Amino acid sequence: MIRTLLLILVIQCAITAAVYWPQERLAAENPAEALLSVAAATVTRISITDAQGAEVELLRTHAGWTLPGLGGLRADTSQVDRLLEAMTGVRHGFPVASSVPARQRFEVADYHYQRRIRLATAEGDESTVLLGTAPAFQQVHARRANRDPIYSLPFSVFDAPANAGGWLDRTLLRVVDPQRVQGDGFQLTREGNHWQSATGASPEPRELEALLLGLANLQVDGIADEDQRRQLNARQPAFSLATGDSAGERRLGFYTLEGKQFVRDARYDLFFTLSAYDFDRLRTLDVDRLNGGP
Repeated sequence: MIRTLLLILVIQCAITAAVYWPQERLAAENPAEALLSVAAATVTRISITDAQGAEVELLRTHAGWTLPGLGGLRADTSQVDRLLEAMTGVRHGFPVASSVPARQRFEVADYHYQRRIRLATAEGDESTVLLGTAPAFQQVHARRANRDPIYSLPFSVFDAPANAGGWLDRTLLRVVDPQRVQGDGFQLTREGNHWQSATGASPEPRELEALLLGLANLQVDGIADEDQRRQLNARQPAFSLATGDSAGERRLGFYTLEGKQFVRDARYDLFFTLSAYDFDRLRTLDVDRLNGGP
């Protein structure tokens, strides 16, 4: 009985070795690679196109990643880094398919894709990746142009929008360390760590904190479209704020249009969209308390 059991065990071990050993050797001979062999640090230009033909370009400058289509405004560096990591850093493993019909089914064909991403280096080298359907949450089918294999990457097409507003640095307009703040009905100046109103009174601390937090955490969501921009140009702001800091003077105008909120910085010829929360936290400030009243 014991001999029989030992014989069965030996047979099972032999079968296991026969099944898995070739796969392990195959994996060693075919180590996982990144989709593109280019180094992320060498990429200086990124172009993204969607299925409808919309396109956005991102350019690396001495000041970081910028958006030429928006006059060189800052792009969200962390968002760009995630894209480059998915294209050049993530090890994809073995392909999920490689046939021509699979390209169309997974929407990674040259003529049928959800995103086409071109990366270019300063030396002029270009690489193209096609992104398609999602096999699972935060996963996407991807294929390098002129190659057959299709892989599944830990990324999403929604993280690669084909519009400039989708790449904008959300903190572009925040005011972190103001020395002066002026709004409708109040004017505050800081001397050292002490704030005072135009009359010399001290603003109520909680109301002052609400104002400073609202400026420091101001985030834009995107860009107003052409129709919204025309309408907003014909309107007066719902309220305005002027600030001064080491970087200079800032004038912010806040607008509403058809239930949406917008802000315009006088430095830029654009209207930015923002959340109702960011809009209301600055609009509902108590002017009397900021002026030092009860």
